[in-house]
Amino acid sequence: MFSSVPQGGLAASPYDLPLGSITNRQHPSPAPRVPRQKGAGINGWVRVGLCLLAVLGTTLLAPSIARAQTDPAGDQTVAILGVNSIDNLLEDVDFVGNLVGQPALADQIQPMLAGFTQGIDPSKPLGLIVKQGEAGPAGALCLPVTDLQQLLTMLGMFGVTSAKQENGLQEISAQGQTFFAREADGWALVSMLPQMLEDLPANPGQLIGTLTNRYDVGVRLHVQNIPEQYREMAVAQLQLGLEAGLGEKQAQETDEEFSSRRELATAQVEQLKQVIQELDQVSLGVSLDGENQRLLIDMLYSGVPGSNLAEQLARNSDPQTDFAGFFQPDAAMMLTFASQASDTDIAKMKQSFATAREQIAVAIAGQADDTFTTAEREVFDSAVDDFIAALLATVEEGKMDGGAVLNLSPNSATFLAGGLVGDPSKMEAGLKKLEELAASKNPEFTGIHWNAAEHKDVKFHTLQLPLPEEPAESRQLFGDAVDVAVGIGDKSVFLALGRDCLQALQDVLDESAIQPGKSIAPMELSFALQQIMEVAATFAAAEDQENLRLISEMLANNADGRDHVRVVLQPMSNGARIRIEAEEGVLRAIGMSVMQSQMQAAGAGGAF
Repeated sequence: MFSSVPQGGLAASPYDLPLGSITNRQHPSPAPRVPRQKGAGINGWVRVGLCLLAVLGTTLLAPSIARAQTDPAGDQTVAILGVNSIDNLLEDVDFVGNLVGQPALADQIQPMLAGFTQGIDPSKPLGLIVKQGEAGPAGALCLPVTDLQQLLTMLGMFGVTSAKQENGLQEISAQGQTFFAREADGWALVSMLPQMLEDLPANPGQLIGTLTNRYDVGVRLHVQNIPEQYREMAVAQLQLGLEAGLGEKQAQETDEEFSSRRELATAQVEQLKQVIQELDQVSLGVSLDGENQRLLIDMLYSGVPGSNLAEQLARNSDPQTDFAGFFQPDAAMMLTFASQASDTDIAKMKQSFATAREQIAVAIAGQADDTFTTAEREVFDSAVDDFIAALLATVEEGKMDGGAVLNLSPNSATFLAGGLVGDPSKMEAGLKKLEELAASKNPEFTGIHWNAAEHKDVKFHTLQLPLPEEPAESRQLFGDAVDVAVGIGDKSVFLALGRDCLQALQDVLDESAIQPGKSIAPMELSFALQQIMEVAATFAAAEDQENLRLISEMLANNADGRDHVRVVLQPMSNGARIRIEAEEGVLRAIGMSVMQSQMQAAGAGGAF
C-alpha cells in the first residue's frame, strides 16, 4: 500500500520509479499505483547484495571511529527506514485476510491495536533516520503523532516514565535506557542523543515518504556517507568469509591448483572492495499491493557518478537481444538475458574459466579405472577443452545474449535454450567427441543424426535417449524416448529437449528473426504457476493430489493468467533495480495452501 505523504520539494532520485515501471516489457502489467488519498488524515548484482550486508553490518555494529564524509549538500544521512501508515497496513491486513479466507480481518485487529496506538496519527508513516556524527552513527525515530503526551501516558502503563525538561524536550526512561523526544508539526522525534534532534528535516514525512510512497517497508543506505574505516571493515569481513570458504589445501589438489583457487578468491575480494567503494545508494523495499493484487520486493542500487561501477551499469542501460523468440512470458519457465562486458569483466571471466577448467581436469583424472579407461579420459578431457574454448570465444565477444523456455502439461514437457556463442564449431567438435565416448560405453547407443534439419542459418543434429519403464511419469511427459536436438549456427548454439522440441526451437528462430536487436531487460526470469501446479497435481502422491488439483483449477479459472513469479533486473540512472514480483494467482495459491493446512490440522481433509 502507499501512504499519502507528499513528495513536493524532494530532489529527483534514480529510486523515484513507479511500481509498474519496467521498460520494454511486452507482457501485460498493471498500471502504476496511485497513492490513496485519505480525508484527514548477473553476476554483478549478487556482489552488490553481499556488499550491502557487509557495509550495513559494520555501520550499525562497529564502534565509533571517525567523522563521516559529507555529500555536496552537506547531508550526513547514512540510512533511512520507512514503515507505512497504520491505515495502509490495515488495508494490507484485509488483503491477506481475503487470501486466507478471513475477510475483514482488519476489523478484528483494529480494536486491539487501538489500545496501543493512542496519540499516533494512523494516516502517516513512521521511520528511522540514521546520521553520522562526531561520536559515530546515531538514529532518530520519527513517529507521526496527534498528541505526544497522550502517547506517553499510554506508555506509562508499561513502566515507561517521562519528564519535560526546561529546553522543551521530553526525557523518557524505559528498561534502564534514556531517550529524548521533541514534538514538532505532528511528529515526535525520539533519540538517545538530544543533539540528534537538532539536525532533522522540518518534515521528516517527506524523506520517509520517498520509501513509503512505494513500499510498506523500505530501507535506504547512503554508502558514501559511511566513513572509510567502516567500509574497510566491511571488506575485511568479506575477506574473512572468503578465506573460510577457501579452506585448506585438499588432498587431491596440486600446489598449482590450490594457488589458482586462492588467486580467484583474492580477485573476488578486490572486486567486492571496488563495488563497496563505488556504491552510492542501496535500497530494499517490500510492498503488498492489494490494489493491483501482487507482492513486490525491490532491491535498488546506484554507483557514484563517473565511477567504474556507474559506467558498467550505464553500459547495460539498453541491452538488446537477437534471441527475442525466447521471450515467452506465459511459459512455465522463461529466462532472457543480454548484457555487455567491459575489458575488466572479460579478464575476470577468463580467469574464472581457467580455474574451472583446472578443477574439471582434476575431477576427470580422479575417475576410477572401472569407469573410464585412460583413452576415454583423454577423449572426455578433449571434449571439455572444446566446450571451454567455445565459451572463451563467447567471452571475447564482450556480449552475453540468449534465453531459455520450459513448457509443461500433464502429457508433455519441452525445454529450449540457446544464445550467442563465439565459436560454435568448437561446440560441435566437443559434441562429436562425446558421441564417440557414448558409443564406446554403450553399444546400444544409436548415435547422433547429424544435419537432420536446417532452419535459417542453424543446422540441427538430433538423437533419442530411450527411457526406462519406470518411473512412468517420465514416459507420460516425454514418450518412450526423450527427443533431443542440438542447433549449431554461425554465432549461436541451441539445445532442445522433449516433445516437438525441434519445431518449437524453429518457432523461436522465426520469432527472433522478426525482432532483431530487440530491447529487453538485462535479465528476466519468470515462472507460470498454473502449468507447474497442473503437472504437480498429476504426478503427486495420492494424499496430495486433491489439494494440488484445487489450486491448479483455481489458477486456471480465476487468475486470468496472473499466476507469475518474476525476477527482473532493470536499468536505472547510474544504477539498477532487481524486482521480485508475485502476481495475484500466486498469492491466492499461497492463501489456499494455508487454508488447506488449517483444515487438515482440524481434521477436515484437504477438499473444500
